[in-house]
Amino acid sequence: MSPTTPTILLLGTCDTKLPELLYTKSQIESTKATVLLMDISRNPTIHPEITIPQSALTSLSLSPSAPIPDLTALTRAEYITTLTPYATKKVTSLHESHQIHGILGIGGSCGTSLTAAVMRDALPVGFPKLLVSTMASGDVGPYIGETDISMMYSVVDIAGRNRVLEGVLDNAAGGIVGMASAFLKREREREEKQVGVHASSAVRIAISMFGVTTPGVTRARERLEEVLSGCEVYVFHATGSGGRALERLVREGQIDAVLDLTTTEIADEVVGGVLSAGAGRLTAATVRDIPRVVSVGACDMVNFGEAGSVPASFREEGRLFHEHNATVTIMRTTEKECVDIGRFISGNLLRDSRDKGELRRTKVILPVGGVSMLDVPGQPFQDPKADEVLFSTLERELEGSGISVVRDSRDINDPDFAVAVADELVKLIREE
Repeated sequence: MSPTTPTILLLGTCDTKLPELLYTKSQIESTKATVLLMDISRNPTIHPEITIPQSALTSLSLSPSAPIPDLTALTRAEYITTLTPYATKKVTSLHESHQIHGILGIGGSCGTSLTAAVMRDALPVGFPKLLVSTMASGDVGPYIGETDISMMYSVVDIAGRNRVLEGVLDNAAGGIVGMASAFLKREREREEKQVGVHASSAVRIAISMFGVTTPGVTRARERLEEVLSGCEVYVFHATGSGGRALERLVREGQIDAVLDLTTTEIADEVVGGVLSAGAGRLTAATVRDIPRVVSVGACDMVNFGEAGSVPASFREEGRLFHEHNATVTIMRTTEKECVDIGRFISGNLLRDSRDKGELRRTKVILPVGGVSMLDVPGQPFQDPKADEVLFSTLERELEGSGISVVRDSRDINDPDFAVAVADELVKLIREE
């Protein structure tokens, strides 16, 4: 059974921020929570309150032949790159053995980079993560990525105790204890359910959505909730980070099935838009081989910021643009780009081995009537020729793979299309 009070892992560079870390540790401990202080310094620090010294990290074995690194001989950038996998391995071990219930990091630019990487790579979505940082008032996307890290701006530099900084650290200590207590409560409730007769078996389903596919996704979600009693549906906004978050939760085993109606992030990856989810989009469900229905929602568009941010090369080509709003400009994909998008999708749907007949839990459904709100009669992006190239490329590339590819005459936002794709996913789920 889980403990009644949480244990917090506190990370920081003890060679430069020990007084601030010790102050935070004392504030956490005043709530009766336990603290493990981990030193992620470049220069090793010895202090009786450091629970996990730097040497305990660098002595970990990453590979049989890997020598123990001398961090002091490295540049700051090299030290971060070198120490991160060691710290990640240790934090992963602490989490998997249920020794910690929350993590709090304190740092400047270097400490933030290292701690954020550890939080992203070692801990799943849902585990409490809080990072007090001098970098938290700017673009925090590179630190948070697709995860649920909470960042708190330190206001002043973390360079000596004062009333302003201590107020921030007090709040951080209270915040992480509250988060960890909530996490621990959930863990205890989950344990109690598992020992009961009626353990929860709700199917967890991910759906991808964009503004121009919202009606279809909404109806599909409603249909799934109608047909699969008690299912949990997670809708991911296909803005790059949304697709990465979907992939992450699938990898972590927190998703059981996927209705990937909106694969528009792939168009941005292929063409060069600003909302790419990376080259790994669609691969997590392929690796896990879970029930999945895939479509090509909003693959008729590539996303940019305000009109002036569109690369000049596209302007010079005379491309078709649509100003979605003052900060979002979208560009219609061409026939050539649709070939590349189709190949990207098919490549990531397939296993490397391309074993025939082993991918029956994935089905592709193509909305011939239009792939978005803007790709239907009377709308600016309607282009049946470009759509046909996308559809035929997918059919050709997936032929003989075991993945069924079906054309549907309706558009992606047609309520009947939404019900049809939802029902197909339900069939795949029930066939398991």
